[in-house]
Amino acid sequence: MFKSVVVFIGPPGVGKGTQASLLADSFSIPKFATGDLLREALKNKTPLGVEAKNYMDSGKLVPDQLVLNLIKGKISALDKETGFILDGFPRTLSQAQGLDEILLTLCHNVSLAIEFSMDEEERIARLTGRRLCPNCQRTYHILFAPPKKDSLCDYCSVQLVQRADDNEEVIRKRSAVYWETTEPLLNYYRQKNILKVVDASSSIENVFSRIKHIFQELN
Repeated sequence: MFKSVVVFIGPPGVGKGTQASLLADSFSIPKFATGDLLREALKNKTPLGVEAKNYMDSGKLVPDQLVLNLIKGKISALDKETGFILDGFPRTLSQAQGLDEILLTLCHNVSLAIEFSMDEEERIARLTGRRLCPNCQRTYHILFAPPKKDSLCDYCSVQLVQRADDNEEVIRKRSAVYWETTEPLLNYYRQKNILKVVDASSSIENVFSRIKHIFQELN
């Protein structure tokens, strides 16, 4: 049984979500991404979902404590012997410290933090090339995973669109903020001697093989 708690760290476009899904399937363990948890809470209109919606509707960031409470609700339901993956959380030092406090009450701790490393220009090229079907929400890439017919979804035949936050100018601004807030987080896990760096610019198969090897060493 996989008993470790693992966090994936990296900016958008490095493939964290893809690898989290592959590893969750490979090791038969749960994975949690804050975006998914928020969408689920909003859809089900839970008390935390309603509270989060109030912040989002007013254009404010959802507070760290609310996100931590969402995560706590999920992992509290797991068997104490069950490990899990956190995809893209924590993102800041304060979130990491809050997570540690929650895990302590549940007899858990973060055993491994993986940083997905990629050349910034390559990452921006990946993001600016992404396209989305506004109907079924399937994603494509103009270079790496293009649709069969030019700019049309393979399933809906609907014109694909580029997300507003996949604009290069927006990406560069968000990247500056990301690195400013994430560097202390990386140092936090580095000082705990649990940080591993994976080259995310390689193929999905190669990245998966590398992470799988790290996981097997961990357990």
